[in-house]
Amino acid sequence: MEQPTREQRELLANYWWRRAISELTSWVGFQHVLADLRHEDAVTSVIELAERAVDDEYKHTQRCRAFALHFGHADEALSPRGEKPLSFRGATEAQNRLLRITLCAFSESIGCLVLRHARPLLEWPELLEFNRENLADEVRHSRVGWGHLATVSDETRLALRPWIPVLLGILHASWCETGELEREDLIPFGYFSARLLEAAYQEAVESVIWPGVIHLGIGRAA
Repeated sequence: MEQPTREQRELLANYWWRRAISELTSWVGFQHVLADLRHEDAVTSVIELAERAVDDEYKHTQRCRAFALHFGHADEALSPRGEKPLSFRGATEAQNRLLRITLCAFSESIGCLVLRHARPLLEWPELLEFNRENLADEVRHSRVGWGHLATVSDETRLALRPWIPVLLGILHASWCETGELEREDLIPFGYFSARLLEAAYQEAVESVIWPGVIHLGIGRAA
């Protein structure tokens, strides 16, 4: 595999640093989800998955940071994008907890598809290894939210129905409207291009999220 040019290395250093910040933000977010699950008295197996996910997200942060430094980013302190739990306007405290858990399920499902789309284009052994480990973790992380939704009452799940478009809008913005470039030449170095992110998002919605909400009775097949 060819080494990246100076221009590519600069883009990749900044990109991997942003990913490290995103993973650190996810680390904070999963702590909120874990607290939500405990408050909702979720089943033990789901709580244990969430506890492991918190550790995983911190591990991902360090791996992304290492790649950023490898490509030339300065060694600086990392800070999450926010530390307060996500709150939905018009939702009660109980609804906010369920919405955060559901958003987690959807987002981690999208993450699985993003990693799967990127994998065939990776060439560095270190990146392939991280992709494999990350994908295995994301599958477990998605089971946190989906697993909890499978245990709540039909009434609770139905209350999510009007919020599904809101959640999908948030997810499209966070995954596909981040300003990533159409740089297919960077994907072998772990970069997620705008095209790749949009394609993975659409596949996740069509093949995982929407079938999931229909199966759980939240959405309608039509």
